[in-house]
Amino acid sequence: MSGSTSKPSRSRSSAKKSSSPRRKSSKRSKSSASNSPMQLVYAIVFLGVALAIFLSTQGCLDPAILGIDPEDEPTTAGVVIPTPDPAVAPTPVADSIEVYFSTPHLIYPDRPAERSPHPHEQDLLTDLYAAQSTILVAVFEYTLPSIAEALIDAHERGVIVRVALDRGNMEDERDAAWAGMLMDAGIPINWEESSSFLHSKIFMIDDAIVWIGSGNATINDYYRNNNNWLRITNPLIIQNVRGELNEMLSDRFGRKKTERPVYPVLEQDGRRIETYFSPTDTIYPEIVKRIQGAEESIKFIAFSYTNPEIAAAMIERADAGVRVSGVYEKRNANGLGSEFQTLADAGVDVWVDGNCYTMHHKVIIIDDRTVITGSYNFTGRAENENDEILLIIDDRELARLYEEEFQRVYTQALLAPACGG
Repeated sequence: MSGSTSKPSRSRSSAKKSSSPRRKSSKRSKSSASNSPMQLVYAIVFLGVALAIFLSTQGCLDPAILGIDPEDEPTTAGVVIPTPDPAVAPTPVADSIEVYFSTPHLIYPDRPAERSPHPHEQDLLTDLYAAQSTILVAVFEYTLPSIAEALIDAHERGVIVRVALDRGNMEDERDAAWAGMLMDAGIPINWEESSSFLHSKIFMIDDAIVWIGSGNATINDYYRNNNNWLRITNPLIIQNVRGELNEMLSDRFGRKKTERPVYPVLEQDGRRIETYFSPTDTIYPEIVKRIQGAEESIKFIAFSYTNPEIAAAMIERADAGVRVSGVYEKRNANGLGSEFQTLADAGVDVWVDGNCYTMHHKVIIIDDRTVITGSYNFTGRAENENDEILLIIDDRELARLYEEEFQRVYTQALLAPACGG
């Protein structure tokens, strides 16, 4: 099996820890009155929803508690990416895992007219335009026009294109326009209609390549937010993911799914990969088990982290002398259910992120050997309700690349850039 490589260039940096103000949150009270029992019920429900939205925007409520994985303000694509030539598409290397990070390419402030295409978008598009037989997709949010255009091109070339999307995001006109492009082209869409969410971010091409990660198929996740993606050609991992995609493309979401990974644990050439899909798999005890086995270091970068068992395991290892460090997305650090203050009070080296937009990773790195990553936030909703994918990978080279990304995000937390307008 080949070693892990990374397409984007990377730089490693560090900075001394200095005092950082903790973001304070504010709340406002609500009151209601009604002339009848039903009016009172409606008023309470309306005010409750309004309060939850307000608290979320003020940083007092972790959006993941409600299943929200918010995008930033609407934007439009500001760069035209040339259509890749299938004749020069890279030949998949058997059993390879390549990692991509958005962080090295983010520019503050983001101005659409000044964007340049990023390697992760270019390489995904190359794979999509080179597809010969099938493209299977499951994503939570979807606004990036270049991906819609590539899917339509494949469909018109006779490639079977099947897509599963979360219906709730159709309330956003950008997502609705993206899905409308596919529907107008005749591409069938399977919709997650329930209160749970299709939160995975998966592309599978020709049963030969699978892309997973933290980034949605959106402008913001590619050009504003910290994210990571894995491009995997291991046929056994692909078989695991194919089963999950087939479930969602058959309108079986959440706990309606019946398939389990065919190869839940794979060991080859010194690399171990564990594959999990929620909510059918029990995931967080496996994360806790890996944390409890840490001997030297634990590093995490987390958009949303509310699981008390994971926090307790990290604190226990910190008390035992293991170096524990982490970065929280700033809007969620003081949110309801957040473990940020619990970790800080226990002396864990934890910071709020310095991204001008959103730090969207869901990553834990253990002993510079193990990487935990995917679409899975460290929350109860990710565990019990949403469709998610999570991989636990023991591979020192891959861990080294994630360690470099951690250092970028950690340094950005200490030395936040001037965001501008």
